[in-house]
Order: sequence, then structure tokens, then C-alpha cells
Amino acid sequence: MEAPTPSNLEKRILELLNERLLSVSQIAKELKINRAVAGGYLEALKNQGKLEFYRVGRSNVYIVSGRMKK
Repeated sequence: MEAPTPSNLEKRILELLNERLLSVSQIAKELKINRAVAGGYLEALKNQGKLEFYRVGRSNVYIVSGRMKK
């Protein structure tokens, strides 16, 4: 996998979350980026309406908007 850049991080995050449910830490590990960076991107995508946020136990989980509404 190529090194993440700002232009492809959003795309990769959305691809990962379309495939399966992941926590912020899991996304960071998968993309080999700092957890704080992953959290910032996820929060920005949530603010843009592309993701929804849920608290599951002690984990923060994001899903692609509309994914669970079938």
C-alpha cells in the first residue's frame, strides 16, 4: 500500500468503512497513521455528513452515512 496522503486518506477511510465496522484505533492501524490523525479525518468526514458517529462501549465507531438504513 502506498503512503497515505491527504488526498487519498479520505478515499481509503470510506473504502474501509464500506467494507466493515472499525473503531478509530483499528482504522489508524490499518492505514498506518497516528490515531489522532485518523480521528481528525473521521471527525471532518462526520461534519461533512459523509459519516455517522456511534459510541460502542469504550470505542468510537463511525459508519458511512446511510449504510445502516436499508
